[in-house]
Amino acid sequence: MRCSSCEPLLDAYLEAALPRRRAFAVGAHLRTCEDCAALLQELRVVDALLTTARAPAVAADFTATVVSATAAAPRSCGRRGSPLALALVVYVALAWMLAAFAVARWHSLGALPQRIAALGRPDAAALAAVARALAPATPVAAAVVTGVLLLDVLLLAMLFFGYRRLRPLLAFYFRGPQR
Repeated sequence: MRCSSCEPLLDAYLEAALPRRRAFAVGAHLRTCEDCAALLQELRVVDALLTTARAPAVAADFTATVVSATAAAPRSCGRRGSPLALALVVYVALAWMLAAFAVARWHSLGALPQRIAALGRPDAAALAAVARALAPATPVAAAVVTGVLLLDVLLLAMLFFGYRRLRPLLAFYFRGPQR
């Protein structure tokens, strides 16, 4: 018999709960192995300490004492939400409102080069040329802005739901060990 198969059986051997054949094999191994014999001796000491130990005295009104101490303990002020979550919600709401405003005014953006040229100033012609050059890129810019806003909403949702799931797991690290 090997030590790895003998060690799990030592507790049952000590309590004489092994079948006769298995107990004989464990006994033969114990006569030849000093490590397992020492482990059996430690188990005998622990078993003797456990049988002689007294149970702690519990007061008759233990439940009432615990309930009254719990009621008298100061309550923690559990804050709802966090400043970061509020800032993210405001950011996303403002970004969406800005996007909605831009879409509502989209028809007037096409007339921007004509409005600049109508100013009649020499630098207005340069601005009109810049506006005409940028005009083909405006649908791409709108798509990019919409994509960024959708990504913001997705990240906000992930942050919110992820925080709600991880908060109980991380509570120990935020508050530290209770004493």
